[in-house]
Amino acid sequence: MTRIDLTGQQFGRLTVLEYASRNPLNGNANWLCRCECGNEVVVDGYRLRKGQTQSCGCYRAEVSRKNIMTQEKTRAQMVKHHISEKAHVDGMTVLRSTNSSGVVGVSFDKQSSKWVARMMYEGHLVLNHQFHSFEAACGARFAAEERYIGSEKLNKARQAQMVKMARRQTRSLRTNQAVAVGK
Repeated sequence: MTRIDLTGQQFGRLTVLEYASRNPLNGNANWLCRCECGNEVVVDGYRLRKGQTQSCGCYRAEVSRKNIMTQEKTRAQMVKHHISEKAHVDGMTVLRSTNSSGVVGVSFDKQSSKWVARMMYEGHLVLNHQFHSFEAACGARFAAEERYIGSEKLNKARQAQMVKMARRQTRSLRTNQAVAVGK
């Protein structure tokens, strides 16, 4: 069977760049495409020709975002459950019950014996670094929060975290002093 050359053709937001491979499950040609948003994606040729795939997934995200903001029932639920920009910031700055470091996004990696600072923002991992000290990891996390969220929104959350960090350091010092006295 001959392959239909789709190179250069546009399907929705996708422009076909080149043949990528043959799908082993159904025998269809897979094509490398570039979306208008800049992402590159490999798509089944049949799905392109039939209009089943028209973007890399960015269109669906845009439609969902638009629908959420324009549907009255959804907006009412968001208000009822206090889902807002504040909730987004709170979700990134409120300690989970499983957090043992006392600071959101900072944890201790036992394998490497280092502190790790992490932060997700808008679905992307924007911070994922290891540090020798707890303070350095906290500093990196706080800097990332300020960069991506903004200092005004973080003032209250950061103040609470700083208090918890100070308590943790005090506990650590007491523990070290008790160990030193017990020797």
